[in-house]
Amino acid sequence: MNTNKASSTAIFVANGIWWVANHEHLSIEVPEQMGRYNFEMVKHINHGVFSIQHGFGRWILKMKTSIMLKASMPGFYLHFVIRKRCIAESVRAAINNGATQLVIIGAGFDTLSLEIANAFPDLVIIEIDHPATQAWKRKALDSLNQRFDNLHLIPLDLSRSTIQEALSGNACYDKEKVSVFVAEGLLMYLQEKEVHEILSFIREYSGMKSKLIFTYIKENRNGSYNFSNASLFTTLWLKMKQETFTWGLNQDQLVPFLDQSGFRLLDCKTHNDLRKLFISAANNGAPLVIGENIAVAQLR
Repeated sequence: MNTNKASSTAIFVANGIWWVANHEHLSIEVPEQMGRYNFEMVKHINHGVFSIQHGFGRWILKMKTSIMLKASMPGFYLHFVIRKRCIAESVRAAINNGATQLVIIGAGFDTLSLEIANAFPDLVIIEIDHPATQAWKRKALDSLNQRFDNLHLIPLDLSRSTIQEALSGNACYDKEKVSVFVAEGLLMYLQEKEVHEILSFIREYSGMKSKLIFTYIKENRNGSYNFSNASLFTTLWLKMKQETFTWGLNQDQLVPFLDQSGFRLLDCKTHNDLRKLFISAANNGAPLVIGENIAVAQLR
């Protein structure tokens, strides 16, 4: 990604959730808090003719996001919403089972930390993200008429530094606590070595029974990594933004991959599982993208 600009993918995801939240039929799939906090993110990342603070800007942004959706993959935006709802449910389950620290790696403009901060004010919450993207998010948070005293933002460029360098020795992070780590829509942009570094850090610098919730792209037959129903536009757009997918797994590789890193798989959900669990009957026929799964793993 461009080191001086916020992640194009993070902006794309936030705008996509806003699109779903304002859709005539799909809006019921967006929880109230997610929609409200995401609105604040979208308000700060769109300016000029795309500003949603006036009617014309909202119309222009809706047209832009609609065109992007048609050019990429049907169901892309809805996938973001359902993916986030699934991860939020898994995070809450981990907290209710004893986790006292939440670390979100590559948070982008995600609102999970804000939702969890409201529900669990005593929980330590840490967001790690690229400095350029995080600077934009700080501005959005500063504009909210609400304090999140248990939320800590730590800048990190994973292409230049490691999560260990960011967290070990940081006063906000306690390596003895049972933690839940989230890597949503992140690992596919890393090299395998960087993925292993994240898992190694969790194994060596977090409490027993800490969990990792992550998404991964399934490896295609030709060895590439992409959504199964991705369009040529999607592939070219990711290349243009320097945010191509560089890592993934076959389904039969997931358990061995986690096992060799000291984790055991607790759960894995595909697009079919997400449809059954998180999409209302009214939208059951709505399309979803195929190829990104959500895994929950725990330290052995």
